[in-house]
Amino acid sequence: MILISLLLICVALFIVWKKRRGMILLVTGVVFWLLGSCLPGSLVRLANDTYASMKEPTFGSRMAIVVLGGGTSYDRERRLVPKGDATTRIDLAASLYKRCVEMEKACFVIVSGGNPQHHEQSEAQVYGDLLLRAGVARKDLILEDKSLDTYENARNSEKILRSRQYDTSVLITSSLHMRRAMLAFNAFDLHPQPAVAYIRPALTWWLPRRKGWFDSNSALHELIGIARFYVWRWIGWY
Repeated sequence: MILISLLLICVALFIVWKKRRGMILLVTGVVFWLLGSCLPGSLVRLANDTYASMKEPTFGSRMAIVVLGGGTSYDRERRLVPKGDATTRIDLAASLYKRCVEMEKACFVIVSGGNPQHHEQSEAQVYGDLLLRAGVARKDLILEDKSLDTYENARNSEKILRSRQYDTSVLITSSLHMRRAMLAFNAFDLHPQPAVAYIRPALTWWLPRRKGWFDSNSALHELIGIARFYVWRWIGWY
């Protein structure tokens, strides 16, 4: 996590830079106060960019729906379930698929997500089971369970899409993640329509809150990922 890494850096500076310990404590306190109170809203707005609204995708005669994984976690009954707002991605994919079928168009769903958290099932497997229960036909469901990050989501989805016939594609993820996801997919010349499943609200407070630190951490994770994309693209790694 970004904030934990930042805290560890501050602790290291406190240990090494003995003559400036008071200043380091003061700066650390101010920074974390702001990250938990005033800054989360601005960081979320910056990460959301132009994807802070839900737009209706255009349906083609043959439609590809790509759902990106957002992690898995255990519920109170120790069942493996989608993490955080990832459930909204599944709901939106099922809704778009249902409407596609009702319009008598050909459509298929790709669920892209490996197992970076080392649970007993990949994100694709967990999400895929829920999509089947929501009405997606097994023949129209493709599980891509090798991706460990957004770049691999795009790379592995591109291989699947190139082997299928489609004229319209939709990319489903959250507002915070969409900007980075679109950069990755466009790098492979896919250019899907963005379909935002969940919009992270831009909230601020006077006093630090746990949610403020959570939102700041999530937004910084995406912003750093976007910056890394451009650096790696400049270097030639992407």
